[in-house]
Amino acid sequence: MAIIGARPATGIGVLRRRTRPRPATRPRSSARRLPSGREAFNSLSAVLVAIAAAAGLGLFYLSQSTHVSAIGYQIDRLEAQVAGLRAEQKSLTFKIGEARSPSTIEARAKAELNLVALDSSTVRFAIRPIDPRIVRLTHILK
Repeated sequence: MAIIGARPATGIGVLRRRTRPRPATRPRSSARRLPSGREAFNSLSAVLVAIAAAAGLGLFYLSQSTHVSAIGYQIDRLEAQVAGLRAEQKSLTFKIGEARSPSTIEARAKAELNLVALDSSTVRFAIRPIDPRIVRLTHILK
């Protein structure tokens, strides 16, 4: 019959029990050695330096990510402004073409300046001579 937690018998009655070899361990000192003041200060300062470095890196990351998002918002705003200016440019180009059309010029001349179109028989065009000697001859003949 087995008993829970019982050790197996290693020897019988009169015969000596065989002992198991114990694992090798360091000899224990009666009191733990506390770190000296200088060692404790060095380890504490190392921990504080690590914490400060981590905090610095975290702040740097946050500042960079905020800067990147602010630049992204500025880019979006400028792209919207460019789109608005391009639409305005198209509108102005259309208005310029409309203002240069002969019918618009004639209508504005009649309405705003009170000009009247001349009869085509009253208009005479000057002919430009090709040779300058012809111009001298016409002056002499007159």
